[in-house]
Amino acid sequence: MSNTVLYSERFFGPQLLIVKGGTMKSVTLDGEVTVGRHSKEKMVDIDLDADFVSRAHGKFMCGTNGCFYMDTHSSNGTYYNGTRLEAGAVQRLTNGDVLHIYNGSPQTADDVITMIMMFDHPAGFTAQTIDLTETTQVNIGRRVDADITVSSQAISADHAMFFVSEGRWALADKNSTNGVFLNNCRVAAPVYINVGDCIRIVNINFVFLGDRIIYQNVRYDQQGTNKCSTLEIHIVQRTVRKLFSVHALLRDINVTFRSGEMILILGGSGAGKTTLVNAILGYEKAEGKILYDNIDLYADDETVQNKISFVPQSDLMRGFDSVYHTLRNAAQLKLPDDMPDEEIEKKVYETLTLFKLDKVESSLVKQLSGGERKRLSVAIEYIADPEVFFLDEPDSGIDGHYTVQLMAILRKIADEGKIIVIISHGANRIAHNFDKVLVLAKSKQDQCGYVSFFGTVEDSYKFFDTDNLEAIVGKVNDQPDYFIGKFKGLYS
Repeated sequence: MSNTVLYSERFFGPQLLIVKGGTMKSVTLDGEVTVGRHSKEKMVDIDLDADFVSRAHGKFMCGTNGCFYMDTHSSNGTYYNGTRLEAGAVQRLTNGDVLHIYNGSPQTADDVITMIMMFDHPAGFTAQTIDLTETTQVNIGRRVDADITVSSQAISADHAMFFVSEGRWALADKNSTNGVFLNNCRVAAPVYINVGDCIRIVNINFVFLGDRIIYQNVRYDQQGTNKCSTLEIHIVQRTVRKLFSVHALLRDINVTFRSGEMILILGGSGAGKTTLVNAILGYEKAEGKILYDNIDLYADDETVQNKISFVPQSDLMRGFDSVYHTLRNAAQLKLPDDMPDEEIEKKVYETLTLFKLDKVESSLVKQLSGGERKRLSVAIEYIADPEVFFLDEPDSGIDGHYTVQLMAILRKIADEGKIIVIISHGANRIAHNFDKVLVLAKSKQDQCGYVSFFGTVEDSYKFFDTDNLEAIVGKVNDQPDYFIGKFKGLYS
């Protein structure tokens, strides 16, 4: 068990790190930001979507004079660095301050929401989880043989450790230079920790969830710069010739996807979803530029072609091959020719396990359920370790249980620092997996596809005045030009 976190330059500005139900994400705070639980009567800026959270639980207020938080008379209250706040009182927030919302005495990750105020933070990160069920000690430090290695001179060689004592997990600072902070209080001696507690080392946060620890995993390039890859889409138009005329299918598409993000593409029939994906991949090039880390895919596609993968709606797998041999053959085709056979074998079995196919590895492809077959088709592309995934309706033809299972796997892949882009029609049951949603609309004026929204799922609900993703498609079908114009700022 050994994970490495490389530490780079530090960025300053108000961000909120939210850990909920075993997931971790950050949001930028600016002005007044409400937190709570969406209802039909009222939408909040940050929907925490838990029964023990009040509809109007609290609000953040950030401006030139700092950031503040106020509990707006919630039922279960808000705890600030371990102490319950007085309802209605305004609390100034400093770097590392921790806010908790509890469901009684928390026993699991689902019983607590942890919010961490960050002014000092890395430019980007993905969530990494370390399992505690098979170990009794986790060491953190600069040493390469630490369980979690943080490559920074700000981190001591042996900085801190989590360990089991008398059946409970505890935390200790191993005489580090820059200290260890538990819920923003510096640890002076070994201390027991509780579900939801935040442990901070320099500007990396670890949250204890009972059976696991989730923490900020920061990616870097070879120069040691904070690695946050981007896929920039700048399409002027994508046209097709019809007899003696030229017809535009897409126009004015300007969006950016970032590593660690899972993006949903929504839109009605004919809005241009598949056309957009084909244009990005270069199957049907558009007028414009597609940039991955500033490399133009159209001009220099050989440099990045192995970094981007596409999983179509239908597959071409051979029914009489076993699951194992299907994946093994894909590995031999897609992995480097000089990779040792034992490493290929290890990669195959790691992929089988990740996609929950290890129990059916000897089964023939034709014997698989729809959900298993879909996971295998994604695994075939995953085994080459691409950095960007496009999936065309991966939930088509499979039932709800398998859809939820597949999306959880894809969410985990995104948290490894990949970009996951999905076209889907049945998005409500999997909405919580997505960081962003891109909505296309087909204009009635020129029969061309445009962006009618791009942003977080929560913001899409406010933009379209609805509480579910599938209703958005109906709205853009009914009033495409209104929402195209609204996104451009023409209407309020």
